[in-house]
Amino acid sequence: MTATGKYRHKYTVTAADMTPLYRLTPNAMLMYFQDSFARLMTIHNFAAFDIDKQQRMWVITEFHIDICPTVIFWAEDFVVEVWISELTSLRNYCDFRITRADNGNLIASGSSQWNILNLETKRLEPTDFLTDALTVIPEMMTESHKKERFPKAQSVDMQMEHRVNRLDLDFNFHVSNRSYVSIALLTMPDDVLTAQTPAALTVHWLHETYLDDTLCCQMSRLVNDTYLHILTNSSGTTVCEVLSRWMPQPTAADVSDVLNRDL
Repeated sequence: MTATGKYRHKYTVTAADMTPLYRLTPNAMLMYFQDSFARLMTIHNFAAFDIDKQQRMWVITEFHIDICPTVIFWAEDFVVEVWISELTSLRNYCDFRITRADNGNLIASGSSQWNILNLETKRLEPTDFLTDALTVIPEMMTESHKKERFPKAQSVDMQMEHRVNRLDLDFNFHVSNRSYVSIALLTMPDDVLTAQTPAALTVHWLHETYLDDTLCCQMSRLVNDTYLHILTNSSGTTVCEVLSRWMPQPTAADVSDVLNRDL
């Protein structure tokens, strides 16, 4: 923990975390953010394995990330900093910042919304049992915590189906949060992927899905390099929405610049 009450953890880049442009993948940034949140909750005895004994479960329902075109190479370190920025009667908002460990350059920042679910009733639990333990630091990395309303798509530009397999599941045997994002981004056209890189993602997780469920993902081009991805289950229920914004792809670093020989 820092003097301000924020939690910081240092990680090391692996090959699987990098894009061909030597940037952290959206999947990696979401993974390390969630890991840091779990570590923060573990300090306060509110980790998933702690509240499971109380028939409770953490559920992340919203996530927003703004991504900077910051280069980071294999075996270099980066830092994830997280803090509780707002705590309401039913919602816990956790903001975050990801930076390079060596120079502090910003890699990404954003916000997230978490709820406590009662496993018996399937209803949201009040957060009053968290208030005495968690320090609220009212610093927000987004304009507000108000849910972003996605625009309505006028047409569908790409559609694909995905049958849920074991690689998609988390330790609760649900499709993991990161899998939804990965499936959604598979609908991005090749012409975008060769010329642009993600600038921001906003994700709404709405319903659980399980092994062997079939997900239909529809992608719609909006305006200003923005795309809407809607994932529905076999009943037609929307289970996840992703709004992705893209920016021009910068020139990739020369391979001689990415060799870290100080290992």
